[in-house]
Amino acid sequence: MTDGPSITVTKVLGWNVSAGERLPTELDSLANTIETDVEAASRDVQNSRDYFDGEAGDALRTRFDAERRNALATVDAITSMTAPVREVADIFRSAKTTIVDTVREIEASEYQLFYTEDGQVLSRKSVLEWMTGNLLTGLTQSLSVERTRGALQAALQGALNDIWKADLTYNAELNKVLEGLPEAVREALIPVPSDPELARILREYQVDASDETVVFPSGTLLDTIRLYAPDFQPKAMTQEEAAALAILAAQPPDGPLNLKTFYAIQDEAQVVAETAYPELSETATKVALSDGHADAFRHTYWNARMTQEFGPEWTNTFASAHEKIGSNPAAREAMDLYNNQLGREIGTQNIDATPEELRQKVLDAIHDNRAVVLQSVPDGKQIAFSNSVEPGQTATLPGADLPLGGN
Repeated sequence: MTDGPSITVTKVLGWNVSAGERLPTELDSLANTIETDVEAASRDVQNSRDYFDGEAGDALRTRFDAERRNALATVDAITSMTAPVREVADIFRSAKTTIVDTVREIEASEYQLFYTEDGQVLSRKSVLEWMTGNLLTGLTQSLSVERTRGALQAALQGALNDIWKADLTYNAELNKVLEGLPEAVREALIPVPSDPELARILREYQVDASDETVVFPSGTLLDTIRLYAPDFQPKAMTQEEAAALAILAAQPPDGPLNLKTFYAIQDEAQVVAETAYPELSETATKVALSDGHADAFRHTYWNARMTQEFGPEWTNTFASAHEKIGSNPAAREAMDLYNNQLGREIGTQNIDATPEELRQKVLDAIHDNRAVVLQSVPDGKQIAFSNSVEPGQTATLPGADLPLGGN
């Protein structure tokens, strides 16, 4: 999975949720239209026996029967998507309402509060600055500020996490529906590169969607993590990701501290990727970070660093589980899995390299045409080797799209 821009307060405030609420009705209408057209064509094809017989006529009717089954399977898939789309739209509507109301409270607060994009709520005055007047009054006021700040932050971050969890959960549900489409339907809708090697990569570097989304960590493990990271917030993820992280947290000698290292590497990869191509403009850098060269760098560097710290086997398990998000477009999934593997190879070959040395090794691999990015082609967007497209001129896929199915 390519981790797109995070869900922020400002982004949610700008959402038009009504578009998602209309989508189930539009899907139902589309399914009815397809089914009506297919059945009308079926009657015409059956009636063709009166004037089109012989081997050619039989071949046409046999081919149509297969196409009719594929079309009706597509109708079933479209119909199956309406319920989860309606449910996630309701969750998004509720979460946005919470965020709107909470932001209004923050802005109206007498405690000079403000919020950050990730949902933190802070006061422009320190605790000591609120401790004015006599000690008892100052202490009472500072405690009131902290209670109000904490409650508003819990509301904001809770709503953002509800959105993130729903996004993962319902993407997984939709992915299972879409992966149930006949292979012929999916392959007809997914552009396949003409280059045989790229076509192989597209087909082979795929994983099936996860059956379940969970929130990790929780319980005693979460309490332990908060001993060294008090503000740490659990996240929604696939059950396979959570299982891999639980194994990591149990590995001696560092145990739960392994997770501290893991999250530090994740942040490090993002920061280094953002500066990997300093010659690009701000706009081109955003393109490069979304299915482009900087995104390829992030996945490759991230896997190389994890391999150094935790070994290639665990890194492969986790990184593949990370791509099990539902409705991950086929080209993006192939790109990410392929670059992940490249990173593990680089990490294994350079196990003692410093982060700076590893950074250069990854850049060299991308410059040597060993990584994969996305490019626009006449019939859509496809994977391409990294030298085929200039950095900052790559294509970007939507957050969710038709999957190809796992291996």
